[in-house]
Amino acid sequence: MSDNGTLKASIKAAASRASIVPRRRLPDYAVDGLLPQIAVSPANAEETAAVLSAAASCEAAVIPWGGGTAMATGGIPRRYDVALDVTRLNRVVEHVAEDLTVVVQAGARLQELQEHLAHRGQYLPLDSPLPERATIGGILASNAGGPWRHAHGWPRDWLLGMRVALPDGNVIKSGGRVVKNVAGYDMGKLFTGSFGTLGVIVEAAFKVMPLPPARATAVAFFKSSGVAVRAAMALHARNLRVESLDLLSADAANAVLVDHAKGNLWCLLAAIAGNRGAVERTLREMAAICTGEGAAMASLAPEQAETVWQRVRGLGLQTPDRDALTLRAFLLPSKVAPFLESAESTARARDLPLQIDARPALGAVYCRTAGGERVTVLVRELRELAGSLGGGLVVEACATSLKSQIDVWGGSRPDAVLMTRVKGALDARRTMSPGRFVGGL
Repeated sequence: MSDNGTLKASIKAAASRASIVPRRRLPDYAVDGLLPQIAVSPANAEETAAVLSAAASCEAAVIPWGGGTAMATGGIPRRYDVALDVTRLNRVVEHVAEDLTVVVQAGARLQELQEHLAHRGQYLPLDSPLPERATIGGILASNAGGPWRHAHGWPRDWLLGMRVALPDGNVIKSGGRVVKNVAGYDMGKLFTGSFGTLGVIVEAAFKVMPLPPARATAVAFFKSSGVAVRAAMALHARNLRVESLDLLSADAANAVLVDHAKGNLWCLLAAIAGNRGAVERTLREMAAICTGEGAAMASLAPEQAETVWQRVRGLGLQTPDRDALTLRAFLLPSKVAPFLESAESTARARDLPLQIDARPALGAVYCRTAGGERVTVLVRELRELAGSLGGGLVVEACATSLKSQIDVWGGSRPDAVLMTRVKGALDARRTMSPGRFVGGL
């Protein structure tokens, strides 16, 4: 790799409008304790590609950077020379309200995009922790999904197309800007969830939805996780207007609900959206199902509900210097109840706290714990538990000191050979986020 001066000169020559971030700000771009030599913020898609090409010619490793909310996820980078900050690419390029579509640059903040869409009575059905910081490109690159995933799926489910800057200096386009144009959509799926290991997403086109006329949040408290899962699945089976359906352990409920929590009880938290009649009907049916299972019911005022859901989205957030970690188990919905029961007893046997946020209908279980070095054993045991139930487990976030002892991705994947070939075709010099993705890609 070239020295700092040569690398900086190459980048400046390739992209004259790109902004070089002052050296005093380099700690802001730390990833797993590593600092880049240079942080650069391109002005447009073409400059982004030019910076990537210049870095590749110097064999300098590049990590894309948006809001920084998902940088604790992934393996420790093998190298890190250039932080590529996309936040200057922050415009809404096109919003055709009549067609329910929007095109936005990758550095746009999710909250700002939602505010723009709300002026026309619409929204993008994606949610994220810290929406005031999280960028569209980062959400796509990490395939992030919050509680809304219960009703709306993953980010790629709303994606129509994207533009991506590659290390060879080209900007490629996948898909289109209208709902019926799905040409090249698989390329969008390829880059979504690739954690910046193939290229840099610079622009994305999405389907959007009309804002629901009414929303409500209901809470049910259960004595056991098994009964709560049964109630959640019964509610899901009714095909009602439930936008989010999260099941929180007592520790998680105490952190999220604060004054509304009820001691050692599990909490089923449901966000309901639609027209007023549909919302009222869903609330009635949820009350009937949950009280029939012996649950106590409560409701939240709108301003309380928004605060609570933001806390739910932020349960797994942490800074790299803390000893906490967040795990995500992926299971068949029918296996969620036995996983929860065993996970609780396993953590209790290790004398470790365990906050659980489960989305039973999706087969997703998020576990958050703390305990320094001791948690490595818990990770292994919970991973074995998930595997015995036909699922798997990944480490969503943890401190750098733990990453050197834990395989955050849980081993190779069946498509590892294909992914390696794609990496070789798009990033032949292995300069894009080396080491962060599955299998050390």
